[in-house]
Amino acid sequence: MLSMRRSTVKSSTDVISGILNCVCPECGGRMGERGQEYRCQGECLMDWREIWEQASAELGTRSKRSARRI
Repeated sequence: MLSMRRSTVKSSTDVISGILNCVCPECGGRMGERGQEYRCQGECLMDWREIWEQASAELGTRSKRSARRI
C-alpha cells in the first residue's frame, strides 16, 4: 500500500504567517537557518521560496487595490 502525503490548500496568509513565525506551513517543522530561511528542516523538507514570492506578490496586489478604494 502506498502512503500519500496529505495535501491541503493553504491560503497566502497562512503560508506567509507560518514562514514569518519560522514554522513550516505543511508539516509544522522548523524553518531553515540563515541562508535557508525558506527551507523546512522538518519532515517534508519543502523549499517555500517560490510559494512565498507568489503569496507576497498576491497580498501586495490586494493591499494596493484596497488602498485605491479609500
